Amino acid sequence: MRTLLITLCACLLTVGTQAQSLTLEVRDIDRPTGTLYVAIYSSAETFLSRPLTGFRVEVKDKQMSIPCQGLPAGTYALCLFQDVNGNGTLDTGAYGIPTEPTGFSNDAQGVMGPPDFESCSFTLRQDTTVVVHLR
Repeated sequence: MRTLLITLCACLLTVGTQAQSLTLEVRDIDRPTGTLYVAIYSSAETFLSRPLTGFRVEVKDKQMSIPCQGLPAGTYALCLFQDVNGNGTLDTGAYGIPTEPTGFSNDAQGVMGPPDFESCSFTLRQDTTVVVHLR
């Protein structure tokens, strides 16, 4: 009986730390060209400064479905931009306003700047899909 309880406790502890399945649906891509840069943040303190992880994907269509593997369950926020001209950076114009398409999880928008972590955050559980519309 004691062995059964220990085994059950060990199984319950590993359930919360297993990697979850996240699918990122990117929509409203005006020009299917360039590279999509995606950054994933896990806290308000690191939001827009130090991503937990990030990756890039070649843009091939006006709508993309991108599987993201290896994240444990938790609270996250996504930020992405489409590098249309291929220079590897987000181009901005007057007052730092992006001139290339950008998007945030929850389709959050900021006022006089980017949105905050709380407005972008979502809870990752098993088989979560996040839809982001580029602007």
